[in-house]
Amino acid sequence: MSAEPARTLSPKARWVWRGEQLLGWGVAVAIAALLATQLDGVLATLARVLPAVGLVACVIAVPALRWRNWRWDVGPEAIDLRHGTFVVLRTLIPMLRVQHVETSQDPLERALDLATVRVHTAAGSHRIPLLARRDADELRDRIADLARTADEP
Repeated sequence: MSAEPARTLSPKARWVWRGEQLLGWGVAVAIAALLATQLDGVLATLARVLPAVGLVACVIAVPALRWRNWRWDVGPEAIDLRHGTFVVLRTLIPMLRVQHVETSQDPLERALDLATVRVHTAAGSHRIPLLARRDADELRDRIADLARTADEP
């Protein structure tokens, strides 16, 4: 698996991540606005402007970067993951090391008909988040089948 992985997450992932960024930066903007009332001049302006700029940039740019960089593939020998916003990580999980695989849905994923696949090995776990639920179920079953046949001589 030397080629870059090609499969993508659901396009809805960008909206989930936009919501997360909006929530986090919205809190930062509110706190900064309260803090700005205690400051004068340039500091007050910076306290109001910088978090607002961060909010706009991160709601637009970060989800797009995350989605563009999140790629995965599953082959008979390994699971290939590539993800990250600014630092991109690539992980190969040998099928021989897979102990079990599961899908999960938090309330937001359930509302959007998304699911996360989690692959467990002795060293820990890895996840492929925000897939269409049907795709996640099929992927879970495929990895389980490949892991089972990888153990057989």
